[in-house]
Amino acid sequence: MISVTLTTSAFAAEKTAAQQKKEPTEVIKYTDYKALTGVELSKMVQMVLKDSGFDPGPIDGIIGPKTRKAIQNFQDQNSLEPTGELDKYTLDRLFWSF
Repeated sequence: MISVTLTTSAFAAEKTAAQQKKEPTEVIKYTDYKALTGVELSKMVQMVLKDSGFDPGPIDGIIGPKTRKAIQNFQDQNSLEPTGELDKYTLDRLFWSF
């Protein structure tokens, strides 16, 4: 009975090792922000702002007053004109800073 348990455990270990070999070892590919539009882009901007220490409010894809203030603070801290708008320079700096 003990040998059966050991054999089963050894088989499980071999199976686990074989499964791990088949799993891809690639680095996660991040989405190119230039391909995003609308709500998807807004949500990504909000997530990056939040992860960079700027509170955009809820991650809802809506560029409301809190998100605009976070964008403005980000722009100010990164030597950009603090308009609160998502222009090309702000997007480039925001996604390169992350």
